[in-house]
Amino acid sequence: QLYDKSIEVAKELSCDHIWLGVWEKNYNAIAFYEKLGFEKIDAHSFYMGDEKQIDYIMKKHL
Repeated sequence: QLYDKSIEVAKELSCDHIWLGVWEKNYNAIAFYEKLGFEKIDAHSFYMGDEKQIDYIMKKHL
């Protein structure tokens, strides 16, 4: 429901796309988002405590 509402609001705002960040090792989430039409377009790093982690930036055209 949250995903559907996000798409609805983005379209109401005349957005061309939506994007999200997902941890590079969350393989199930990445596969799920790809099935919804998202594609990896970039990545960025951040620290969780002392551990450097990477998030993929995924984008979906509306």
